[in-house]
Amino acid sequence: MRDQNLGLDAPVALVDMDGVLCDCSGAIAKELALLRGPSEKFEEDELLEPPAHIAARRRLIMSTPGFWRNLQPLQLGFEVLDLLKELGFNTYVLTKGPRDHSVAWMEKVDWCRQHVPDLPIVVTEDKGIVRGSVLVEDWIPYASQWLRGCPDGLVIAPAQPWNASIETSLGAKAIRYDGSNITPIRERLDKVKQHHSQNPK
Repeated sequence: MRDQNLGLDAPVALVDMDGVLCDCSGAIAKELALLRGPSEKFEEDELLEPPAHIAARRRLIMSTPGFWRNLQPLQLGFEVLDLLKELGFNTYVLTKGPRDHSVAWMEKVDWCRQHVPDLPIVVTEDKGIVRGSVLVEDWIPYASQWLRGCPDGLVIAPAQPWNASIETSLGAKAIRYDGSNITPIRERLDKVKQHHSQNPK
């Protein structure tokens, strides 16, 4: 059950799924390995900027029934989520629904019902239209898109190989969480709460 004591005046925190709460890239990498031919070698960039044949395989993998429902949880994302709950944020899951695979929308909801049953879920094609005070997001382009609509917002990025430059890219509006810096994360979130209480909307 959702905490009924959490008022509507609490700041909103939005928490991504893929790469934050669940290991989408790890599952894709595992399945890509099974589809790789005997003479094919793994290329580091095939998960980030895949050639056409790898992109087609990725789409095949992600359209397989059960793919999204069976993703494994990620510790760093849940550590940030636990902190948001502890600090009293009004927390939602925010995830992007694939345009060409509507079953994924249902499976993402199923995953949330199993792993974060107390959180409401927002599935959207455009994260930039969803407003909040905090976004927990691993993918720099989505974080940047969201900040254009929420310029006073804070992005927390659980560490992934592809977001090592997020603090350089987004400056003071972003902080990367690698498991060792929970105190600075807490301090930034306390400042968000303070700002929200002084500037209610």
